[in-house]
Amino acid sequence: MLDYHAPRADIAFILQHHIGADALAQVDSCAALDSSLMQAIVDEAGRFAEQVLAPLNAAGDIQGCQWQDGQVITPEGWADAYAHFRAAGWTGLCLPEALGGQALPKVLAMPVAECWQSANLAFSMIQPLTEGAVEALLASGDDNLISRYGPLLVSGDWTASMALTEPGAGSDLGLLSTRAKPDAAVDTTDRGGYRLTGNKLFITFGQHDMAERIVHFVLARLPGAPAGSQGISLFAVPSIRMGHRDGAPNGVYCTGIEHKMGLHGSPTCSLTFDNAWGELVGPAHQGLRIMFVMMNEARLSVGLQGTAVAERAYQAALGWAQERRQGKHPLTGESPTALIHHPDIRRLLLRMRSQIMASRLLGYYLGFRVDQARQTQHPDQVIAHDELELLTPVYKAWSTEYANRLAGDAIQVFGGMGYIEETGVAQFYRDLKVSTIYEGTTGVQAQDFLWRKISKDQGAVWYRWLDQVIQDGSAPVVAAAQALRDSTERLLSTLTDLQLWHAASVALLEATGVLAGAWQLNRAVVAADAPEVDPAYRSNLIALNAFYQAHWLPELHLNLARVQHANVGLMDYDFQQ
Repeated sequence: MLDYHAPRADIAFILQHHIGADALAQVDSCAALDSSLMQAIVDEAGRFAEQVLAPLNAAGDIQGCQWQDGQVITPEGWADAYAHFRAAGWTGLCLPEALGGQALPKVLAMPVAECWQSANLAFSMIQPLTEGAVEALLASGDDNLISRYGPLLVSGDWTASMALTEPGAGSDLGLLSTRAKPDAAVDTTDRGGYRLTGNKLFITFGQHDMAERIVHFVLARLPGAPAGSQGISLFAVPSIRMGHRDGAPNGVYCTGIEHKMGLHGSPTCSLTFDNAWGELVGPAHQGLRIMFVMMNEARLSVGLQGTAVAERAYQAALGWAQERRQGKHPLTGESPTALIHHPDIRRLLLRMRSQIMASRLLGYYLGFRVDQARQTQHPDQVIAHDELELLTPVYKAWSTEYANRLAGDAIQVFGGMGYIEETGVAQFYRDLKVSTIYEGTTGVQAQDFLWRKISKDQGAVWYRWLDQVIQDGSAPVVAAAQALRDSTERLLSTLTDLQLWHAASVALLEATGVLAGAWQLNRAVVAADAPEVDPAYRSNLIALNAFYQAHWLPELHLNLARVQHANVGLMDYDFQQ
């Protein structure tokens, strides 16, 4: 019942029809890939997910990670699985060929990553850290760093961590206190370098036994750095020194791991940097700019986690509903009848299936926009870049918030058995909750969306996207887009009402996510009109679109009502009473 099956039919439809061969042909990284080769890669990723990763998921949750004398021991079988993962070349899937990668397009990496995340989210979290680290190195332009660390990360010999958070500095990185000073022991091997001192926490895979070494990407302050976020620099700090001191520890110590609600197989570490040697990545005081390369990569990955874990929960709930027999059939009176025949169970399942499909469509679409934005000569490069910037925070927050609700729906389908750990469905709920928190909470994503993405150009990119939605949409979607446009125009006219802007941002983001899902489902129905699409698949897609518009699209209007009255009573209540 909890077996995982990769959604191959959805993936094939999205790549071949929803995005389409003609659009893919315009992307250089897709040039050597025909539909059969792309499907073969997805099939192999699906098999790895089904046969290797999925069987380790529940056991990893039960066993968890162990911390002993500064070392982290991952669950049984995980190190072997990662060795197979590396041997198969998955660590370099969409990374540059010059560094040993396969340079495959992001639009293909998204469905591959979804399979891994569905099968075993805790295990899969190691890979986007590596990909983000390589992207950050490339963004720095430092050929020396790229040539030394790049191949090690792409091969999976080394992994990466992202060390941002400190005990006194969470989402507000301007408060961080980790210090870096130039290394007095200058020599040609170390190129001078820097010495870092400070404490970091909540570091995913900050220590583990799955690869031989780790390079930590650490935010810290140089002497004389400006206050706040403008004075932060980025450093690459290897867990073990390279070069002539190969094998020597580098003053990076894991002081413990967190005992969490979920993701027990993924070690979340506290790290102490005690005069640890590192190298500056990019210009001084420009660390946040480069780190955001990693963070944007991570935000897309976390948004995809919402799709992936909700898919796994849906498969479990569907299997239970088909097997479990309770009550009378509402039409025939047969008793007992399978749960799948009860209208309310069907409502819950269709809530899950329609939202998952909408989220999957949007996620893969944004992956394709990444490929277009990276290609300097692509005719849609600028539009793709702007749309990606606009919708990434929306996708991250909307997909994960709604996926948490869907995980709750899966438990509801199971009834009381869903609340029992023995059935396994509760793990999906526990694992998924943090997706609304890490890489920026929903509130942080909403502020980024409204304050940085919409207001910076008085909504020019935003309105251009709404025009596209209106052009593509059915009558209900067009009406919803017009309502969202009107609400945004009113909000932009109140720039001085800071309280309203802060209070309204999450509701505006969620309304946008609902619309983006409806837009993508509309486009999918149009794409499904191709004669090559299986008629049964097309019929189900039409039903999903109709259900989404009837059950999910009204939430847009509810959120717009919240936008209009977001600050009512907000500051009047006295919490001291």
